[in-house]
Amino acid sequence: MITLKNVTKEYDKGNTGLTNVSLDVEKGEFVFIVGKSGSGKTTLMKLLQKELEPTSGQIIVNGQNYKELKRKELPKLRRQMGMVFQDFRLLKDRTIFENVAFAQKVVEAPNRYIKRQVENMLDMVGLKDRMKAFSNELSGGEQQRVAIARALVNHPVLLLADEPTGNLDPVTAREIMELLSEINKKGTTVLVVTHNRELVNEMGKRVIQIEDGQIQQDEARGFYDI
Repeated sequence: MITLKNVTKEYDKGNTGLTNVSLDVEKGEFVFIVGKSGSGKTTLMKLLQKELEPTSGQIIVNGQNYKELKRKELPKLRRQMGMVFQDFRLLKDRTIFENVAFAQKVVEAPNRYIKRQVENMLDMVGLKDRMKAFSNELSGGEQQRVAIARALVNHPVLLLADEPTGNLDPVTAREIMELLSEINKKGTTVLVVTHNRELVNEMGKRVIQIEDGQIQQDEARGFYDI
């Protein structure tokens, strides 16, 4: 699903986000990306979204070599990815249904199809009975569930989650991580950037630890102990 070959990202003023990073993530894997603030995790995620260009090296996602990708092909690439963020990023003036449907309208799905898909997604995350509510009427955990439904409604092959439990209490954080695990079991490749050491160690998934822009640890059933 993901291949990085000797990827380096240098910023202005001599700052480096990643240095000569190589890794492979197989289709259907669930991978935690961990490390201290400023270690390079965010740089990695932005490179995968093609928000940033590498200074050197090669990135291939779902068979697409980023160096060969034309600008007009970028929307199609991003539709293959679902994105979940720490701050939810819901549209406050729209209902839950409309928030999830928005992702479908962007790809010009038929209205009848949209209704069925959105209801299915909200049912999956346990919020079908709240689809007429607005985001300010929901708890943080419920808002994140809506964000996950929105990320999945176009059936992406890859889900990138950047600190998805960062604003949540421990019980809700565990529920969200269990939901991501269930999504992974259905075949979606999942990458989660997190500082939540307890959840990482509980789940027994692959853990890639980045420090100072380099991979320091990569274990199939890893632990986060720093």
